[in-house]
Amino acid sequence: MHREEQDDGYGEPRHNLRRRPAPGAGRTFPSPAGAGGGGGVPDIIGVEQDEVELNPELPPTHPCGDPETALEWNADAAAAAAAKEFTKRAEAQDEDLNTREWGAFLYRNADGSVRVGPINSGPEFQFGGNGTVPLIEDGPRSDIVGFVHSHNSGGHLPSSGNDVEPGDIQVLDFWIGESQNASMRMYIVAPNQGPAGYEPYNQINVYNSTNAREARNTFTNGPEINPEGEPCPGS
Repeated sequence: MHREEQDDGYGEPRHNLRRRPAPGAGRTFPSPAGAGGGGGVPDIIGVEQDEVELNPELPPTHPCGDPETALEWNADAAAAAAAKEFTKRAEAQDEDLNTREWGAFLYRNADGSVRVGPINSGPEFQFGGNGTVPLIEDGPRSDIVGFVHSHNSGGHLPSSGNDVEPGDIQVLDFWIGESQNASMRMYIVAPNQGPAGYEPYNQINVYNSTNAREARNTFTNGPEINPEGEPCPGS
């Protein structure tokens, strides 16, 4: 897994950033065809548009500089911290994430930081790797910004169910309604599978109301976040 070691302008190495490209970084907006050059007449009629190029060497605006994107950044970092704790607690029981599910809510604090709620585990996986985990509340539902839970190896997609036997997608819908937070984020942690010699790690994918069903229907993983992500400075 490639990580850049450049400083991000916030005193942390660039590898602590989520795998999310900065909007517009390095983008060029060309002037109209034929415009400029040699004092000739442009080939098109109208107002000439100057060429604007963003300096690709300048650091992109850091998400921590905006409260809305800082909340997402901190939620991603909290999910990464929860994933590490899942592994730590599983190993303390001589298990790994292929034994049972682990899960926790993520709560927004008044200062914009995000904390991990009580961590809980479910029963051992049934045949085929099916499992559940009850999530424990310890704060106002309106402060819930997301939840994180684990699947077994390679299980990076959300499960689907119905009203009688809800899956991950139905649980996401429920908590969006209960929290009145349309931006609720659902993180799935699962050991990554790779070819022989590949060093596995716990992959974390994020879903919300806009991509969860499509991801399930198309077997396309949601965006992957950095498992070593750190919160915004001062959070």
